[in-house]
Amino acid sequence: MTFYITRFKGIEQLEHNCEVVTPLFLGGANSKVAELRAPPIKAAMRFWWRALYEGENVGQMAKREAEIFGSKEKKAVVTVKLDHLNGQPVLEDLPSGKRIMVTSKGKTFPISIVEYLAYGLFDPKQKTSKYLKEHIEPKNCFKVIVTFTKNVETDITKAMKAMITFGGIGSRSRNGFGSLHCSDLFDQTFKKQGDLKSFTSFSNEAILFGEFNTYVSWEDALCEIGTAYRAARLTLEERHKFDKRGFIAMPIEAKFEKNIPQSIKDGRHAKPYFLHVNKTPDGKYRGQILFLPYLYKAGPNDTTNRVKEYMDACGKMNRAITKTMRGVK
Repeated sequence: MTFYITRFKGIEQLEHNCEVVTPLFLGGANSKVAELRAPPIKAAMRFWWRALYEGENVGQMAKREAEIFGSKEKKAVVTVKLDHLNGQPVLEDLPSGKRIMVTSKGKTFPISIVEYLAYGLFDPKQKTSKYLKEHIEPKNCFKVIVTFTKNVETDITKAMKAMITFGGIGSRSRNGFGSLHCSDLFDQTFKKQGDLKSFTSFSNEAILFGEFNTYVSWEDALCEIGTAYRAARLTLEERHKFDKRGFIAMPIEAKFEKNIPQSIKDGRHAKPYFLHVNKTPDGKYRGQILFLPYLYKAGPNDTTNRVKEYMDACGKMNRAITKTMRGVK
């Protein structure tokens, strides 16, 4: 629930009770130690505020963003505090969830979709205690206390709704980890608006793949969307080729692969797909995938124009994802 704590001299304070839905890998100075911290939540709010921005003028957007969230020259008018985490971080392996059979070097063996999505957070060579970082377990709850000036209430509310409904916090949040539940902020409605921007945003090209099945466990819901995402990505090109997969995300690292172009090993851009698990009103779990493309660049120094190739690759993935579910918005 949301509670209005104070309305005093144009300042408002709200409290939101949040529940961890999927394992939350959130660290501080020591990245291996889980720590629930306010700055990453404020950073996520800032990201989703930018994604929702309706104007086309980037300069005006930056000015408004600085007014709300602060900059080197300007103090933020919104602050975030956290309270009452009802559990302690743990260093434990996650449920493996669904396993699928893969073939490599002539051998067929099972892999865990949960581990596929958590790549980089564990050491696969270890038979037990694979995970290298602590996490905050699902069903833990905490309180988010947000204070802001009244003139930005709409901005803050929209950003928090998007963060809860579509995103997550912490490591591998685009792969479905760090999903949160807050019943009063969940809102799957969004407006497709405008052309592609140079940053991630809700343009006319945005798609919400939301008609997946419901499950009694978060891992089953995450496995369904993880399997759909992986299968769609593999439809882009033949095995041992990575040019089109490079459009989805960079860098790409794969053991024993010698054919990955150096530009894809060194390039960097975040994927336009956001895997997320929601908790349903009846206490079950359902996954979804949000597609938010942008004017493609492989990095800050990339001057090439490969937006059409990028959108063609994403379009092929989107068609493959659609085939795995019951509908699309």
